[in-house]
Amino acid sequence: MNTNTKNKTLLNAFAAATAFLLAACGGGGGDEGGSKQTPTAPTTPPVTEAPTSVPPATNVAAPTYAAGDARLSTFNALNDYRVSMGVGALKQDIALDLAADNHLGYMKANAVIAHEEAAGRPGFTGANPYDQGVAAGASKNQWISQAASGSTDCISVFKNTVYHLQAITSNQETVGISVRDTYCVLNFGVVTGANGSGYGLPQWGGQQLQGGNVAYSPVDNERVPGIFTATGEQPSPAPDLPTAGHPVMFRVPAPQSGDVLTVSSFTLTGPGGASVPVRVLVPSNAKAGSMSAALLDTNVYAGVVFMLPTQALTAGTYTATFSGARNGTMISKSWSFSAF
Repeated sequence: MNTNTKNKTLLNAFAAATAFLLAACGGGGGDEGGSKQTPTAPTTPPVTEAPTSVPPATNVAAPTYAAGDARLSTFNALNDYRVSMGVGALKQDIALDLAADNHLGYMKANAVIAHEEAAGRPGFTGANPYDQGVAAGASKNQWISQAASGSTDCISVFKNTVYHLQAITSNQETVGISVRDTYCVLNFGVVTGANGSGYGLPQWGGQQLQGGNVAYSPVDNERVPGIFTATGEQPSPAPDLPTAGHPVMFRVPAPQSGDVLTVSSFTLTGPGGASVPVRVLVPSNAKAGSMSAALLDTNVYAGVVFMLPTQALTAGTYTATFSGARNGTMISKSWSFSAF
């Protein structure tokens, strides 16, 4: 039974029970001389549909990690960044914590950085992050995705990437974390409107940007490293560029298959107003309506556009300017950040 079906069944049962109570409480009493009224049948309250998404949370309950635990600093760094972008804070899921730690143990025992596990190898708990999560007691009624790194400063690492940056700032609602022994594993869950379960990060459900809101990274006035080692991210968004500049991301909500973010221009100017050479990466559904120079990248999510400088950014202040449209509605945004 998928999440929506289960929620609807519970709500319908509650409505029927409420109608019975209203009918049972309406009788009694003799004729006190007033005119008699014909009793009316109780009205069954309308059934409330299970939510398909939730607006981004600005705060969540404090996690259970102890002071000084590397998981606490990772949790706070991730949520602080997500809130600054406007995509919503994540709640701790202790079952996903356990699954993340189990998988970290697998990676350490087998000297690999990967999401999948092979049966028969030391530390195996599940073939993919969903199976690993379920084995650790996580709910089956959710989507589970994962980010993994060979660095304990994984949030800083993921922020200076393309595919991992979009993944850690998407529509997920929960997180489980393990950070130790030079490794970091983040497990993410999408519960609301999941419409099933499995390994991955669907574009629907979870926390969705509201109305005409947009998100971007780096955020306003953020200070970022100017160098991105494109070949260090797997898969690599630019295998021909061993050294590139810090990626710039622009995103809008795209929970429906027909939602499209096209780009007319995406430019970057550096210190003194000098133009910075860039590549603009767009998902499959945006190529046709975007600027001719935009490069199709099947790993970029719907609703996301990346600008990748083709050279390292020197120290100074940069201004990114986006112009495009979401489902035909024009969007323009300009903001600044600095590189070191």
